[in-house]
Amino acid sequence: MKYILQILFITVFVSSCSFVVKKTANIQNINLVTGQHLIGTKRMVWIDSTRTNWFLDGYGPYRQLMAQIWYPADASALLSSVKKSKYIDNKKALTYTIELQGYKIPEILTNQIGSIKCNSWEDASPVSNKKFPILIFSHGHGGLRTQNTNQVEELVSHGYIVIAVDHTYDAGFVEFPDGNIAYSLTSKPEGERLNETPETFYTRFGYRVDDIDFVINKIDSFDDYDLNISAIMDKNNIGIFGHSFGCLTSVYATYFNDRIKSCFGLDGWFEPLHDSLVFKNINKPIMHLGQNNKGDEQFWNDINFVKMNNFIKSNSDLSVMIDIPGSHHYDYTDFTYFSYLAKKLNFSGVVPTKKMAKIMNVTLLDFFNYTLKDDKKINLDNFKKEFPEIDIIYSNINN
Repeated sequence: MKYILQILFITVFVSSCSFVVKKTANIQNINLVTGQHLIGTKRMVWIDSTRTNWFLDGYGPYRQLMAQIWYPADASALLSSVKKSKYIDNKKALTYTIELQGYKIPEILTNQIGSIKCNSWEDASPVSNKKFPILIFSHGHGGLRTQNTNQVEELVSHGYIVIAVDHTYDAGFVEFPDGNIAYSLTSKPEGERLNETPETFYTRFGYRVDDIDFVINKIDSFDDYDLNISAIMDKNNIGIFGHSFGCLTSVYATYFNDRIKSCFGLDGWFEPLHDSLVFKNINKPIMHLGQNNKGDEQFWNDINFVKMNNFIKSNSDLSVMIDIPGSHHYDYTDFTYFSYLAKKLNFSGVVPTKKMAKIMNVTLLDFFNYTLKDDKKINLDNFKKEFPEIDIIYSNINN
């Protein structure tokens, strides 16, 4: 996951050069959604006064999180006084973060990234007189809270509320409203970079899982932020999904927090899963979509597959593992979607990027509709008919 920002830049960089030189650039916006709801979004700073920062660098003694919520919006979202949401908040911070990885970036290219358009409207009024289940999204290591906006906005358009936070010091960068920027500690230059040890890793991981618990506590007190949004929250139906390290974060949060009813993983990192949990029965619905196969360009090692398989097969509730043969790790984010050149640079697999986005959107929606809305039972036979690209590796569903 640590290369995700470099990939975002390189795909846009090459596409931009192609536009200038060959006029063949193809910088794509976020997919148009298929649901009936307009989408509103708000950004908030949350401070957890019960936790001190595990890394003190002048940002105050307590854990600070940049949070964003997406929700079904009223038609007033289209008023001219409301503007479309940006994909990236701070282009300069993104430039600096990528430069830490050894890439020198002209400003014109980060402007290309900043031009990516979303479907959500900033600070739009929410709909009223209806409640919606809540989903929490956890990004991968070095990622961003917006890295799966295609999936977030699609879910919201079908009647969900989604909350995501940047896991401070593990996200690629986090910009707070006061101008302070916290960068990933494992992406800094030599001499400033965190010397990762098992102890520091599990400290960092523990903060991620505790971030999810903190978000759930904030849901209960959301009246303090927005009474209208709080009024449409179905606080009894909460699910979670995440990519890579965010998948592992989601698994732990689901296991230890009774409020979370179901969990969906996108190409998850299971290697750090503690041996004591590998064969534990999570006893909640869980689905995983990712690289479960061993290909020539395998992203994960064998331990990752063994732990994932054992963990999911030990679950007595709904359990499904779906493989997309030939997919790459970053196909499970937005970042290979923005440019067709991602495939030419080998950051993306053989499945067309729009098809990948559709597979993720459909499986996520069907899973959460079933587990949080008591909708129709998941039909894997229909999945396979609609998406012949997938392989059902494991399922305890009887279709």
